[in-house]
Amino acid sequence: MKRAALLLVLATLALPWSAVAGGGSPRRPAPDFTVTDLSGQRVSLRDLRGEVVIVLFGDLGCAVCRENDRLLRGYQFEYLSHGLTVVSLHEHATRAELERYDAGFASSTLTGLDPGQAIARRYGARPLPTTVFIDREGNIRGVHRGRLSEGELLRSLQALL
Repeated sequence: MKRAALLLVLATLALPWSAVAGGGSPRRPAPDFTVTDLSGQRVSLRDLRGEVVIVLFGDLGCAVCRENDRLLRGYQFEYLSHGLTVVSLHEHATRAELERYDAGFASSTLTGLDPGQAIARRYGARPLPTTVFIDREGNIRGVHRGRLSEGELLRSLQALL
């Protein structure tokens, strides 16, 4: 029984990251970006090196985007001590709309605007929502497009944390 379990674990580790995390290229360097969060602080992806970073590209008018954001915020709060940071970037919103949206959550993330979808374009983040998983070394380890289930998120986190 132990041998079968070990073989299953080894087989899972041998799968390409895209099979585990729902798409994307394994170990591709993530393009650096700088975002101004709602407190006015400028944060770049380079500043977050050493942490696991999940970037959500969404739109406030998209119900699935908001569901994914809610799920990611809950897990960021739970795994904050393990070095997890969630960056929530939204297009087609004003700063005031984004502040009202963010105020509706008990836990906050690095929330910001992506004017002109400049960052989303660099990541090929279409369709929305697109969730990008970045490892501690700054490499993209997975991309998930559409609704993110809790199970998919947990599998991705296990591989990264």
